Formats: sequence, structure tokens, C-alpha cells
Amino acid sequence: MTNSREIATQILTDISEKEKFFETAIFSNRGFNRLDKRDKAFVKLLVLNTLRRNGQIIKVIKKLVKNPIKRRDFFVLNLIKISICQILFLDIKEYSIVNTAVEISKKYKLEKFVNGLLRNICRKKKEILLNIKIESNLPRWIGNDIAKNFGGNYLKKLSKSLIEEPLIDIKIKEEYLKKRNWERILNGKFVANDIIRIENTGPIEDKPFYNDGYWWVQGLSATLPVKIITKIYKNNHKKDISVLEVGAAPGGKTFQLIEKGFRTTSIEISNRRTKRLKENLNRLKYKTKILCKNFLDMNFNEKYDCVLIDAPCSASGLIQKKPEILIKNKEINIKELAKKQNLMLSKSKYLVKNGGYIIYCVCSIHSKETTEIIEKFLKKNKCIESVSVDSEICNLGVVIKNGMLMILPDTSKVRGGLDGFFISILRKKNDH
Repeated sequence: MTNSREIATQILTDISEKEKFFETAIFSNRGFNRLDKRDKAFVKLLVLNTLRRNGQIIKVIKKLVKNPIKRRDFFVLNLIKISICQILFLDIKEYSIVNTAVEISKKYKLEKFVNGLLRNICRKKKEILLNIKIESNLPRWIGNDIAKNFGGNYLKKLSKSLIEEPLIDIKIKEEYLKKRNWERILNGKFVANDIIRIENTGPIEDKPFYNDGYWWVQGLSATLPVKIITKIYKNNHKKDISVLEVGAAPGGKTFQLIEKGFRTTSIEISNRRTKRLKENLNRLKYKTKILCKNFLDMNFNEKYDCVLIDAPCSASGLIQKKPEILIKNKEINIKELAKKQNLMLSKSKYLVKNGGYIIYCVCSIHSKETTEIIEKFLKKNKCIESVSVDSEICNLGVVIKNGMLMILPDTSKVRGGLDGFFISILRKKNDH
């Protein structure tokens, strides 16, 4: 398999059929690994754009294909998806798209079907583009929830941001912040005091000062929980404040806590992710206590001033960066995820000191993993109260209720937009 479009089709098939993540599917594909830099970029372009436009592409197929494509021809279906994406949304010569797809489909004896369908789409391109709404790309489990809680106008705005290439946020270490002209060095712009935003060009490991450990990758939204903790304890000696961080890898919040001087214990359930966390710590020349264990199964001998929960979730706030989420039926998993999130909150109330804080956060904008979880938890646990979010941090999001901040994927607050994120600040009352 040497053709870039055929390799892209196989990667899309692995993501769809085997439920692989994009990065896993890309780097486990032998054909992809043999490609040169230019062809690798082309394959990524095809797969990512097809994932982001999946809803619109499906509508086109349903309208023009009378008989459903059989399960055994799933590879050809993905070949058709990638071809439609190129014809409708990418600036690529149509004859090249059609001819290549026809050649690949000969192996499956479907070349006549593929040729007829794609040429029909080429002829009707303008008409098709007028009739497929961009909102189609959001699956119902996300779209319905967003429309209900934030309205149809925001749904359209989110749909538009989804198809844009995401930018990368880099958190500069405080000790090196003033020592270099980072905007010039990294060819980006500061979007916060210590965060510079760059375009996604080439491997991150090749960027200046990466191996020196002067910075790490972390989205602006994801930095807010530790910024909140820092505000809470602004009048305390940080080395006297104990923070238990749950769900630590790949490490952004851990690095922030270490940088600020908190006495940190980091827990991560995954061996693979723990290894990555340790590698990042070594590169940054940071040290902390790391436990590779299941938080819910652990017995603790001490209580903490603060428990920071970065809970497993549907990642619905990251659909621009992880568009494979759009073709996975996460609705099935949300109930199970919500159960785990609730268990993590319930365990935390026993681990935090009286007067201490629980910071709950998820990279989700779905109500079942955000507001509903917190409301149910507060209703059942009278020893816990919700605390107001810092007003400066509020400017980046929407305060849903007292102590609950929702960061929506939105380009109006910060140039280039923000990842979707939810934060709840909870405090254990002194008399419990």
C-alpha cells in the first residue's frame, strides 16, 4: 500500500472500525510511517478534514446512494468519504481524486459504482454545498445538549469553529519568560501572560528549547484550574499546601503546581500515560510524587488541603483537536463516565481537610458530565458547598451557577478560540 489516499482510507477505517484514536491509528500504520514528510502531511489533512466533515459527507452519501453500502465494503465507504471531502471541501484537482479512487476500488470490484458516484458529485458540487448545513457535523448527543443549554446560535458558531485547523498553546516556564523573545522564537502570539499560541507546523519536539525543558504544551483552558488554586492560596506559603492531583498525565497541571511550589502528589491510572508523565517531568527537570494506581481503589493515610480531579470524560470540549470523537457514539459511554465522575467526587470528600477545596474539571461541555454531576453531588453532600469563581478568570467563560465555570469552544474571547472546559470549585465546610 503506497498511495497516500489508500493509506488515509485505511487510517480512517481503523478509527471507525477499531475505535482507535487518530494519533494511534496514524503512527501504527506501516504505510504512513514509510511516507515522506510531504505525503504524511497530506494524509493527515485528508483524515482530519474527513472526520471534521463526517456529518455533511454522510448526508451526501445518503442522498445519492439508494442502496446502503454493505458491511464488507466498509473500506470502500471510507474511500468514498475521503474522496467526497476532497471534492467538496479541499482545493484538489477533481480528476486526480476520481481517478485515484477508481483505481483503488478495482481491488473490490466496485470501480464503476465509485466512478459514477464521484462524477455525479463533481457535477452537482455547487448544489450539494448549498444544501448541507455545517451543523450536520455535530452528532446528536453533542448537538442536542448544546442547543438545549446554550441555544441554536451557539451551535452554529461551534460548528464553524470545528472545521478550522486548531492552534497549539505553549506554556512558558516563569523563570524563562522574560529571558527570551518567545513570540519571535516560536513564531506565535501571547494569549495570556505565560502562554503563547502557535500554528500546528511540524513535530513539536523540533521547536526551539523543547529539549531544554523551557516550556510545555498546555491549552489555555486547561491552565485555569491551577490558576484558581493559586488564587485560593495566594496568602499561604505554597510549600505548606498539599495538593492531591487525580488524573495527572500528560502533566500540564502537575507542572503548574510544581512551578508554583505546592506540595503535590500526582495519581495516574494508566501505565502508558504515567510513563509519558515521567518523561515530561525529566525533560522539564521537575520532580514530584507520582502514584500509578486506580484512585478509587486506594487507601490514603492523610488528608489534603486541595484535591484536583481531572476526571475521565467524553472530551466533547476537544472536538476540534480530536475530531475522531465525532464518529464515536459517546452517548453510550456518558452514563458510565458520569458514574465514575461521581465516585471520584464522593471519594474526594473524605480526602480533603475541613475548610479545604475540591476542584473538579473535565474537558467536556456536555451537561451530564458537568452541571448535572455537581448539582447531584451537592444535593447529596451537605458538608460541601460551591464557591465563586475568580472574576478575572470568569472573563474567559460562562458562569453557569455559583462556583461553576464553563469555557465554551469560542473564538470571541481569545484570538484563535479556546478548548471547551468545565470547572467547579467546591469547599468542605469547617464543621464537618
